[in-house]
Amino acid sequence: MKENYKNEVRYYTFPAFEEHPEIVHAFTSRECGVSDGYYSSLNMGIHTGDDLENVKTNYRILCQTLSLDPEKIVLANLVHGDTIRNVTAADAGAGLWRDFPYEGVDGLLTNEPGLILTATFADCVPVFFYDPVKKVIGIAHSGWKGTALEIASKMVDRMQSDYGCRVEDILAGIGPSIGMCCFETDSDVFMEFAEFPYLDEVWFYPKDDGKFDIDLWRINFEMLLYAGIPEDNISISGLCTCCNSDIFFSHRASKGKRGTMAGVISLKE
Repeated sequence: MKENYKNEVRYYTFPAFEEHPEIVHAFTSRECGVSDGYYSSLNMGIHTGDDLENVKTNYRILCQTLSLDPEKIVLANLVHGDTIRNVTAADAGAGLWRDFPYEGVDGLLTNEPGLILTATFADCVPVFFYDPVKKVIGIAHSGWKGTALEIASKMVDRMQSDYGCRVEDILAGIGPSIGMCCFETDSDVFMEFAEFPYLDEVWFYPKDDGKFDIDLWRINFEMLLYAGIPEDNISISGLCTCCNSDIFFSHRASKGKRGTMAGVISLKE
């Protein structure tokens, strides 16, 4: 991913997505907000225990940096599931400026300009989507549970069924998240993926103590390929949030005492 600095805010973008000036997207770092303590400083998480007014101010800072209208933010209401919502103008402000009108949503899709699809992360895998032909955008929150439920491929299915997208037109970006270098699990997590028909042995490393290092980037990449997205249309950030906990919030590195980053994507009005 490309590292950007604007208004002293550090954020990350996919070069393949930046080739399309009709969209705005970003993955935030933890820098240049107003939160303090272990939320310092650009905490985007409404359920982290941080002062909500600080979080709202952080969203205003981000939107000013990206030239977006903060009133158009639509938050995913995360439960580590595979429910996907088609977002409309009626959802503007959901989760931040007003109560959620929906529960348990980990994927957002829309073809309506102006809306800012937003999900939050602190080791889980963000997956961005864009179809430049049908002008459809999406974002998925794919931690290990969401990955086990194959939310990324379900996003591709919904883009096709609900918006008429062709799979060969879809761009996908796998954003900063915990890497194989840091994601050590027990055998129960390993078994969630062991029967996936599209995986080889590159996605895990067995350890002497019966644990496994698991590569969620690789699993999501192979999942998207299996869903039909061309390899050249898939970007992987390669940035581990746990290794880079000075730049990103990491649940594992901080033992749960942390804020969250936000992944955002919007069609320009």
